[in-house]
Formats: sequence, structure tokens, C-alpha cells
Amino acid sequence: MSQLSLNFAPLSITGDTSVRVGRQPFDAERLADLRAEFVDSHVFHRSGVDDTIIDIPIVDGSVPLGTVSEEIDLLKERRLWPTLFSAALLRAFGGVRDILSDRPVSVVGPVGRGYLLHPELPEWIQRRTLLRFDTRTIHADGRSTLGVVCETKLKSFLAAPCSVLLEHEIPLLGRYVTIRQPAADSRVLDRVRLVGKVVAVDGDILSLTDNAEGYETVKTGEAFLEPRREIMEDVVNCLLGRRARSVLDEAERHAASFHSGPGRRDQTADALKYLREKANIEAVPGAKFVVGELLSSRSRSFPKTENIFSPTLLFDPSGTRKDTWKERGLKESGPFDQRTFSPKQLRIAVVCQARHEGQVDGFLAKFLEGMPNALTGAKKEARYGDGFLRRFHLDKPSVNFFTTAGSSAEDYLVASRAALSKSADEGFKWDLAIVQVEEEFKASDGGDNPYYATKSVFLKRDVPVQSVRLETMAQPDGELVFSLNHLSLATYAKLGGTPWLLAAQQTVAHELVIGLGSHTESSSRIGAGKRYVGITTVFSSDGSYLLSDRTAVVPYEDYAAALYDTLKRAITTIRTQDNWRSSDKVRLVFHMFKPLKDVEAEAVERVVHDLKLQDVTFAFVHVAPDHPFIVFDHAQSGYGFRDPKKGVLGPTRGLHIKLGDRESLVVFSGASELKKPEDGMPRPCLLKLHRLSTFTDMTYIARQAFAFAGHSWRMMSPEPFPITIRYSDLISERLTGLAAVPGWDAEAVKFGQIGRTLWFL
Repeated sequence: MSQLSLNFAPLSITGDTSVRVGRQPFDAERLADLRAEFVDSHVFHRSGVDDTIIDIPIVDGSVPLGTVSEEIDLLKERRLWPTLFSAALLRAFGGVRDILSDRPVSVVGPVGRGYLLHPELPEWIQRRTLLRFDTRTIHADGRSTLGVVCETKLKSFLAAPCSVLLEHEIPLLGRYVTIRQPAADSRVLDRVRLVGKVVAVDGDILSLTDNAEGYETVKTGEAFLEPRREIMEDVVNCLLGRRARSVLDEAERHAASFHSGPGRRDQTADALKYLREKANIEAVPGAKFVVGELLSSRSRSFPKTENIFSPTLLFDPSGTRKDTWKERGLKESGPFDQRTFSPKQLRIAVVCQARHEGQVDGFLAKFLEGMPNALTGAKKEARYGDGFLRRFHLDKPSVNFFTTAGSSAEDYLVASRAALSKSADEGFKWDLAIVQVEEEFKASDGGDNPYYATKSVFLKRDVPVQSVRLETMAQPDGELVFSLNHLSLATYAKLGGTPWLLAAQQTVAHELVIGLGSHTESSSRIGAGKRYVGITTVFSSDGSYLLSDRTAVVPYEDYAAALYDTLKRAITTIRTQDNWRSSDKVRLVFHMFKPLKDVEAEAVERVVHDLKLQDVTFAFVHVAPDHPFIVFDHAQSGYGFRDPKKGVLGPTRGLHIKLGDRESLVVFSGASELKKPEDGMPRPCLLKLHRLSTFTDMTYIARQAFAFAGHSWRMMSPEPFPITIRYSDLISERLTGLAAVPGWDAEAVKFGQIGRTLWFL
């Protein structure tokens, strides 16, 4: 059995834990003033229980400042520990290490032990280690444990101002610059503020566009380039010339080792050992924090864990053909709807650049007919030996090429319209458009992006579009077979096909799962972008989960009303289809890209009231990828035949760690799903159940979310998020890109037949 550990160490306090504290009514300005004036002598905590400011003296001889004072025992006031611990860390590291942030406390490693070193590189170009210390509470065996979570990262710095960069002839035009502003706490490094993009350099003055208010210009001595990856590489190239490549490659090797399982484990263990043995982590005079060892599954305090089984997929309506492996199920059983899917003989329009027509033609032959001679893996299997046609039980299609003169959006539009003219003249409709694109198209805005331009033309005529990158077509056969596996699945789903269905757990309740995902589109780095929310609805029926026939996407400010409309429409349709009664038990599970706010709860309450549903429970689940937890599996020796192996110490897909009644860690994509060793450690996703939820079975919720992560029709491998979130993200992203194309009609998806397919995959 696997031995697990978390990057979490329990905290305790020893010594004299009795302390006199002050208390006064909360006021935001007053709290800021107190922290600034008494930073060296007191720690301040806002109490949400009675909305007061609690001040805690941390220096001998200091007295409480509040209007009321009282004696407390810190052992009984654990709510104060996170504030006291952060303050103790600031005191311990202040003047010893650079501190990047005080919430959570983030400490930067020494320059001399950085990951971008060369005798001829100046000290102001840096890639340094970063330790971030957060406090969290986990629950196990009826007990709660407060501890410190240590997260390890790498952080790049360009510490020289633009005046120095100009001396080294490092280009500034077209790049964004920042300024430094003092932090509220003098022990913390200056705050970094993005102020604009350089459009001109005149002596020591930079002229900016897309700038923050009041920053039309900035002095070169006060501006700093962003330490983005491509800029760091360009600076190294400017400074070292031909020698730069070897230096950058060496830095990447060190970074890969740092991000690996053993690297993260060692960094975390060393940091906590320092806190435990060398740092003076004093809570108050006479009382110290004690940092325990990394929490291991051998400890009674380790939270409850399970390995969730792969979801069962159904490949025929009778439910007799089942599998847990997508590829095998399709090869052996065919798609779920093979007997009813129509048309069997597809009409396919291919849009590609004329200079690449031969390459695209050869690729299409592999895609449609398969690659039986491309054998991969230890067993030398033909992973794509059947091809799109045989795998999905289709006849030989009619394929027509429409070539573009160049690679501009206008060139692609001309070819796309030629395809539509042919279908109109001859009285037929294209079933599918396959479009050759290039990786560099991603850098183009929607209106200038050939992918979105082509997609807009065909979608308005209810023709699904499958794009294929030229770089994908050029892959070696051993890699191409895996790309074709994904491509064939997504293409069939876009055609309206049903590759399989996900088996639903047998329950008494009628169940709907609603996913909310978002995408922000902005042509400005400074101004606020336009945020869109996508909504995906999945419901259980006849033992399987089915996607609702329509998805929605709306501007962020309108999504509460859209959620109400979508939910009401879905319930009304399904209750008629499945013959619900008003008294039937109904469960609504929401997978959300952000924590619940009142607007979502109010929309749900309105639906329940308007539809007169009598027995409804809700689960509002925030699917949070951004959190500090890392899981180490000490039995995982890694995958691959060469060193370094990928996924060493990484957790296995399906691992579920129940941190408490309302929080769970779930590994949607594990060590074996990593593509290469440089990908580092797989990270679990944090599921957080909102306090307003009335359905609170976190084990059921975690298992269901895991099943939806394996249910994607976009790719054969598992998604890093449930499709309820992933599909919603894709819908909002695609429609945001399409909105920038001149002449695009958003109602084509909203009301057209294409809107009832998975056109966005």
C-alpha cells in the first residue's frame, strides 16, 4: 500500500501560553494605522465573531492597546495562531532573507544559490527559490489539526532598472514595464505595479501605451522589465550571445530537478527543518511555535483517503457493453450510437494552405484509414490501427479540398466561402470542415486569427469545424497515433455522435450537475478584461449521465439571470421527459470556478420556488486548482525506461484525500498522465463545499467529480477538471474569440442546430 505524505506539518505551542490582549471595535483605517505604528510590538487580528480588533503584545513590556483587555490562553484560542505564526515568520526572516509577501509569508532564497548562474551574468538577473508558508486546518479521526503548508516555487527577477538594460542594448520597445512601490511593511520587498507598454525611448524617458492612469511616461531609472520567461531568455541572449543556449539549458535542467517529486520533497523538508531547529518562531514572549514533521499516512492525524475507481463507460443502449478504458471500449464495442448515427457517409470540406496541400492530404489518409504499421509501447501495439472510419463504423467519405493563397485570416475566409458556395450550388450541406492551422495563429487576435475566422463562417451554417495544427501533422508516427486518438474522438462528438455514456450511480434522487466556467478576454494588460461565463448542464437519466442539449455563455454581469434561465429550462425539460413529480427528491450539484456568492444562491432559490419543487438539496462545490497542497506518494518510483523518470513520488490518478467535512483533495490527473519528467509533480484539485450546501456528502461529491473528469469527449486521456467546468471554460473561450471576428453572429450558436452539439471541443 502506498505511503503518502502532505507538504503539511502540524503546529503546536509550548511554554507560557497565557497572555493579556486588547480588544476594540473594528475599523479598517484604524486597523491599518495600528499595524503601521505598532508593527514591532504588537500583532493585530480581526475577529469575525464579534467584529473587533484583537491586539496581542509580542515584546516584553508591551501592554494591550484596546479599550478592553482580557487574559486569554492561546491553547484555547487557536483562531489566533495563523496570525501569530505569520508574524513570527516575518520576525524570523526579516533582515535574513528577502520577503516577497506577508500574506502568505513568502521568502526568497539567496541570490548565490539561484538557478540561473554564470560568471559573466550580472547579479541583477536572477532565478531564485521561493518558499511560501500558509496555515491550514485538516480533520481526521474526530480531531482537527492546524498546521503549516510549505509550498516551493521558482521566481525570476530582473532587479536592474531599464536605464541599466539600455546600457547593455537590451530592447525595450513593445514590452511592458513595472515600477516599485513601498510595501506597507518595511520588512517586505517593494510591491510591483504594471504601468504600461513601451512605445518610444527618448533619452531617460519611456513613452507608454496601454498604460495605467498617470503613467503616459516613466523614467528609465524607475522602470523595470517584467521577468517573463521569454524576456529572461532574451536578456541572457543579449548578454552572453552564443553561450546563452547552454546556460539556459542548464538552468532548465536544474529547474526540472527542483520541480520533480524528490526536489519538492527535499526543499519542503529542509525548509520545515530550518523552522523547527534554527528559527526562533515565538508566538508571544515565553511561548513558541513547534513545527512537527511532515504529516504522513502512518499518523492517526492523517485524513481519510481512498482510491476512486475509474468510472464505468457504456458503449451500447442496453448497458451490456461496458469498459473503464475509452480507447479499448471504442475499439472492441464501437460507439454508443453506432446503430443510429447518421449520416454514415460524410461530406468533408478541407481548408488548407496551398503550399501544404500534399502534407494535409497524407495526414488525412492516416486520420481516416488508420496507421496499422505504427507500433508503440512495450507491447508494440497499433494504437491507431483502425482509423476514424472503422473505429466509428463510418463509410468512405466524400472529401473536397479548398486551398488558401496564404496564411492570413482573409485568405482562409475566401477558401471557406468557396466551400460554402459549392455546397449551396450543388444543394447539399457539409457534415464537417477540417481546417489546417499553425501554432503561431494563437498569437493573433480573434479578428485576425484564421482559426476563428474559418470557424465563424462554418458555424453560422451549422457546420462543425475540426482544426489540426501543421505541427501536429509533422509529428513522428509514434507520437502522431496518440494525437489522432484524441482528434478522432473530438471529431465524432462534434458531428453529434455519442462515443459512450457515463454510468450514473443508482440513486433515489433526480440529479442535475451544473458547471460554471469562465474566460476573460482583453486586448489590454492594464484595463479590466471582459469576462464571460459558460454554463454546462448534465443530468442523470436511465442509469447514465446525459449532457443537456444546450449550453449557454454570457457576460459575467449577466450570468446569474442566465443560470436561472438555464436551470429552469433544464429542469422543466427533464421532468417532462422522465415524468418527475413535484414531490420527487431532486439533487442539484454545482461545480463552480469561484466561491459561491449570493447571486447564484438566489437564482437557485427562485427556480425551486417557481417550479414548486418540494424536496431539493444543493451542493455548491468550488473546484479550486489554486491551493498550496502537494501530495507525495513514497511508493511511486516513476514511469519510463530512462532517468530521470516522470512522476517520481507523484500521486496516482483517483486518489481522494478528505481534508474535512467540506474539503477534499482529488487527483484528476496523476503521475502516469504526465507527458515528460520536466512536467514535475501532478497536483491535486481542491474541492471546497460552501456552507449553504444542504447536500454535504463529500465522498459522493468527490467520486462524482472524478467520474466527470474521465468523461471528456475531447480527449482519450482524463481532463484535469470535471467536464462540467472544462466544457464551460471552452465554451466561453471559443465564443469570446469568435466575438472578435467581424460579421460573427452570436445567435448562430444560441439558436442554431450547431449550439446543440459539442462544437467547442
